[in-house]
Amino acid sequence: MNPIIAQYFDTIEVWLVQSSIIVSYQVIRQEITPVDGKLRIKTCLSDGGMLEFFEYVNEAGGDIQLSKYSFHWQDAQGNLKKRWDNAPHHPELPNSPHHIHLENDSVQSLIKVPDIFYVIKQIEKIIMSD
Repeated sequence: MNPIIAQYFDTIEVWLVQSSIIVSYQVIRQEITPVDGKLRIKTCLSDGGMLEFFEYVNEAGGDIQLSKYSFHWQDAQGNLKKRWDNAPHHPELPNSPHHIHLENDSVQSLIKVPDIFYVIKQIEKIIMSD
């Protein structure tokens, strides 16, 4: 097991516990090897919505590198709000494969590669302003 990845995953769980918009969460999958890690978590949000996310990370020289990710946010009715991911199904976009699916079925390129901390902050801003 890689202690740097384990600490990173622990930090994610601390964020989930401390977030004012996350009511509960369930770890669906957590695997840590000497060089990489996978984490999948499903959360219930304070507005009745849900955030499910997956991160596949590598560790090199003490740094966490996000290799694959998907952050899927939906409302209480099950409608997509946003999904940030780096699946290679939109090669036409700048900065591919990083992109975001929006609730109006459009897809936009992402300049900044998100991590779960960025996504939680974005969702908190939106839910707290409603």
